[in-house]
Amino acid sequence: MEEYSFATVDEYRIDTGDAATPDERVAAELSRQSAKLRATLGIGRARTLAGDAAALARDLVTDAARKKLVQPACAPMGVEDLTGVSQSSFTANGFQGSFTFQNPSGTAYFDRSTLAALKRLLGRGQRIGTVCPSYGGRP
Repeated sequence: MEEYSFATVDEYRIDTGDAATPDERVAAELSRQSAKLRATLGIGRARTLAGDAAALARDLVTDAARKKLVQPACAPMGVEDLTGVSQSSFTANGFQGSFTFQNPSGTAYFDRSTLAALKRLLGRGQRIGTVCPSYGGRP
């Protein structure tokens, strides 16, 4: 049975603006992130989603793939390119420099609020449990 990816390479390119990553790498990462999303939500391998659920799944998969494939780059004063740096600052007289790294490990992860919204939409966002108290030594 063939697994269904929640996003295509073309959708990834539209959503992320990443035109540099080779199609094969994008397709492989979209497949991995789709598998991770299916495992996270307990969705069957061949199940497709429709409507809002499909849009949220696409957003989660393309965003996670971008985090894995494209490291942010910043060009601070006098430096051509610092891959992985999302922000930098300098002070002139005392010469200080500061760099902030966005996702320094290059790990793909799902946005929590979007994942929670998809879980609610699929009816998997809440847990129900019961408690059976014991009174007088009876279980």
